[in-house]
Amino acid sequence: MGMSDFLEGYTFKTLRPGNIVKGKVIKVSDEGIIANIGYKSDAFVPKNELSLNPNFDVKKTFNVEDELDLYIISVENDEGNVLASKVMADDKLSREKIEKAYKNKEIIEGEIIEVVKGGVIAYSLGAKVFIPASQLELHYVDKLNEYLGKTLRLRIIEYIPGKKIVGSQKEVLKLEREKVKKALLSNLKEGDIVEGKVKNIIDKGVFVDIGGFDGFIPLSEISWERIKNPREVLGIGDKVSVYILNVDEKKEKITLSLRKVLPDPWENAETKYHEGDVLKGTVTNITPFGVFVQLEPGIEGLIYKNNLENSIKTYKINDTIKVEILNINQQDKKINLKEVPLEEEDIPEIEHQELRITLGEIFNKNL
Repeated sequence: MGMSDFLEGYTFKTLRPGNIVKGKVIKVSDEGIIANIGYKSDAFVPKNELSLNPNFDVKKTFNVEDELDLYIISVENDEGNVLASKVMADDKLSREKIEKAYKNKEIIEGEIIEVVKGGVIAYSLGAKVFIPASQLELHYVDKLNEYLGKTLRLRIIEYIPGKKIVGSQKEVLKLEREKVKKALLSNLKEGDIVEGKVKNIIDKGVFVDIGGFDGFIPLSEISWERIKNPREVLGIGDKVSVYILNVDEKKEKITLSLRKVLPDPWENAETKYHEGDVLKGTVTNITPFGVFVQLEPGIEGLIYKNNLENSIKTYKINDTIKVEILNINQQDKKINLKEVPLEEEDIPEIEHQELRITLGEIFNKNL
């Protein structure tokens, strides 16, 4: 044991009113407590300086050996004791902590102790913090009673010493959502396939939540076939696997594709369809130069107007017509068709079925 350690027990710090010191309880009575504060005399903390609750029981609340923060009221009272206050120490330390939390935008915890008009009161860092209802969640909240007794993580968003302390859980949640977003944006890359849930549908496409961040599937990326409205294929709440087409970290935008996860019907079109095949299709689009016909979802061919049986004006979308394949180009995803007159027994089909009739079969049938 060094000489300085030995002397430590005999050196008394100077004490002034207003100081906050650590005290160790050495005696508990109904009138208050006596604590050792490492000074030549001990500190007396009267009952009314231990708690703001006048009805509390000193003996039940405090025990010998407890450690407390104490505020020095006076250095020597009539009995030669130091007079100290736990209430004033807590209050002063609380103000310092709240001020620091406000300045540094710290995240603190607070227990909800009361529901008041327009919000709730949290007890945090020894102070009462008001949380307006609009600052509780990212969404609107009306059932405030459900928050009683809960511990929330908060940020102090307004602080006027001695007058008001306003806290927000919404700010903490926003911050976390931003973190999730940033992490997601930096981790995702083009070509990834992720799971998501349909959140919103507009005419131009679909918003999908892919883990705390919304990506967008444009209408053209929903299906291989031509669709007019995303609602034909998807509903809100649907779970989907989506392909990441593009990640724009600057604009915080992710473009997704649903059809890229599905097999491309064109992949083996040349082995499935051949020049000379005669089959049925559905009219999907009518233009001044010709009519587009769907052979199967995602595969459309074009009949130029000179290869139509009738004038363009007579065709309607969803008409079933019989066509012959003139040529097919898998690389450019193009099929040229020619209309073949419907025969009596050709009843328009309701469901699509693959029809592979070769010219040979037709000739044999007619012989």
